[in-house]
Order: sequence, then structure tokens, then C-alpha cells
Amino acid sequence: MNKCSLKNNSRDFFGFILAAEGFNLHSAVGRRMLVDSHFMTDRQEILEEYDAMQSAADRATDAVRHALCELQDIAGTLASLENGTIIDDVQLFEIKHLARIAVSVRNAGFTSIPDVGRVVEILDPDNDDVDTFYIYDSYSSELAAARRAMTEPSAERYAEIARIEDEVRIRLAEELIHFANPLKTALTELGMTDLRLAKTDFAKSEGLVRPEILDDKCTFTGLFNIDVRRSLRLRGMKYQPVDISFGRTLTLVTGMNMGGKSVLLKSLATAQMLCQYGFYVPAAKAEMMLFEDVLMTGGDGENAKDGLSSFAAEICDMDYIVKAVRAGSRIFVLEDELARTTNPFEGRKIVNGMARLMAERNVASFITTHFDGIEGDFRRIRVRGLRQDAEANGTIDGMIDYSLVETSDSDVPHEALRVARLLGADEELLEMINN
Repeated sequence: MNKCSLKNNSRDFFGFILAAEGFNLHSAVGRRMLVDSHFMTDRQEILEEYDAMQSAADRATDAVRHALCELQDIAGTLASLENGTIIDDVQLFEIKHLARIAVSVRNAGFTSIPDVGRVVEILDPDNDDVDTFYIYDSYSSELAAARRAMTEPSAERYAEIARIEDEVRIRLAEELIHFANPLKTALTELGMTDLRLAKTDFAKSEGLVRPEILDDKCTFTGLFNIDVRRSLRLRGMKYQPVDISFGRTLTLVTGMNMGGKSVLLKSLATAQMLCQYGFYVPAAKAEMMLFEDVLMTGGDGENAKDGLSSFAAEICDMDYIVKAVRAGSRIFVLEDELARTTNPFEGRKIVNGMARLMAERNVASFITTHFDGIEGDFRRIRVRGLRQDAEANGTIDGMIDYSLVETSDSDVPHEALRVARLLGADEELLEMINN
């Protein structure tokens, strides 16, 4: 496993989802369904998941949501039942509880959940319609008689009753084993219903949209970063979404420091992961293509666990990407400040080489850079950067225009000193730097 493969390191993605405000799973089963989700590369599979999400949202009532809150993950109990193990009263209660939830949710229109009404009947022989379980007298006339005869505490009587109750449990297990698979399916479908409702609620709370799936083009109108937008809103600041489109080609991204280049790449990566795990995506409108993997480099480049320096870790990531490209994998590559960990002379050469490879192999890819002189036949865009009236805008968010523009210039913007001055850096130091 390589750390730049977002698909292979999906634990971070699941952690992001589970920690997100507005993503509210009702059950541990739903959580398990999320963590067991797979990265989908088939268009039809994703569309079917989107349809299932919408269907769940349309049918979900308050009663359904309440039932899902009561759902327990009894996969272990169902495995014991399937294996023919004698199950105790607690496990019989768990099975009855699951069956009652399944019947309730199925009756609300969720027909993918198997009909396990017979299980409820078996475990509720007196038709009490209560969410409890014990070994009823009606299971055995012998048991009923033994209990009636218990007028005074007696070890012999207790032993006799226990023997008969065990016989009932064995008989119940033998009868219920035929429902093991339907119950397992019901548990999974209930967990998936919980997950799908959490997905649709999350989409509604964050303003996510259902993307159209295309073959060779991605277009985002109003792409945004969920975390950054939320953080800015908490500080009373406005987030500026961006419009961007790309195909199976390299896009070189330049722009000032703090210009949003890294946020752009993280936003693209998040949108792709969300889509291919069956979520809606953060944009006003989206058309997306699918990949076998999303590979991203960036951050501090450290890999303390493996004892690698920043540069060594970056080289390992680059090698992983190159091998995937040469293998013909359909990948989406996002390289943030490539070769930032070495000197500018060699760093420029590394970026030039990687850019040529991505362009020649028609890899859907983005490289952000501060290096001048990156040459080649590929697309270039830049962040507009500081506004003309930046000094009059007061706060840093008002100083920068984060929109993207096409450019043919191989030189990057040189605005670091102006930014430093706007941020209040020491004027004498700035004069010394400038001279």
C-alpha cells in the first residue's frame, strides 16, 4: 500500500465522513456498511447507488428513522445461528428485535428487506407485540405444568424447568436456522438504508449535488471544499467556489502563495472520492469521469513510520505514480508543489520530467508549482491572485480572487512580497529583501 493512493488508504476518507457535521448514522450496522464500502469504478453501479439513496430518502418516515436508531449489529449472533450453535435468551431477543425492525421498515416500502415476519411469530407465540423475549409457557405444555407445580423453591424443580427450557431453545434454534440467510440480508439492508439516509441528509445539509457520469470529461461549476467552507463560515468569512473542467490531460496550476492551489487539489480529490464511494459531490453542478484510483502527493511529505525524509517519501510517491502510469492504469493524479523538498534547480527538472510524462501518456492530472520555466505542450491555469484593490479590502479573504484563468505563460506570479506587506510584515525587512 502506498500513502499517495487515496483508494488504498480509504480509512482517512471514512474518518473524514464520520467526523463531518451533518453526517448522522443511526446505527453501528450503518457504520460497518460505510467502512465496508468499496471504491466503485463502474458507472452503472454508482448510478444504481444514487437511485437507491433517492428511493430511501423518498420512503423514509420518522418511524423508519426511529427503528434504525434501535438497530443493533448482531452479525455474531446470526453467525452462531447459522452454524447451528445453541443460542441463549439474549440472542433470541436480539433476533426477535431485528425481525421486528425489519418487518416495520419493510412495511414502509423498503421491499429489498426480506420478509421475516415468520421469525417474529416464532419468537412471539402469544402475539403480545412487545419488544421482549423469554421462554414462553406456550412453547411447551410440559414447561407450563412444571412452572405451575413450582409452589415452593426446589433445586429439583429448577433443574427440571431448566432442562425443558433448554429443549425449547434447541427446538427454536432448529426452526430459526432456516431464516439465518434472510436475517443476515435484512441486517445488511437495514444498515445500507441507514447509510443511504445519512448520505442524503449529508448532501442536503452541505449542498452536495448528484453528478452526471461521463467517459472523458470532468466539469465542475461552483466546486467547493467542505471543510474550508465550514471553517470560513464559522469565522464569518465567505468562501469563493471555483469553476473548472479537465479531461485526460495534464493541467499545470500556478498562483501566489495562499492562492488556493492546494485547496483546489484537495477539493478535486474529495469530490472524486465522494463520487466513487457513492456520495453526492461538493459543487453546484458536476460532470465526472471515473478512475481506478486517485493518487495524491503533497503535505509535509514526512513518513515517520517508515523513517523516510520528506524528499525520500516524495520520490517513493513519484515512483508509485510512474509505475501506475506505465501499467496503463486509469488514474487521477494530483501533485501539490511537486519537488518542493529539493533545490529549485533540480526541482524544476523533476517537475518538467513528470509534466512531460503525464502529458505524453494522456493522464488526467494536476501539478501545482512555484517553479518558473516548466515547458511542454499541456494546459496551464493560474489562480487570479491578489485583487487590484487588495489594500482596500481589509481582510485576507477580501484581498484574493480564487477564480481560475487559462494562461500560456511559463513564469509563475511573483507576489510574495506584496502579500507579506499586506499581512503586516516588518517594512525594514521587506526593503532589505527587495534590494
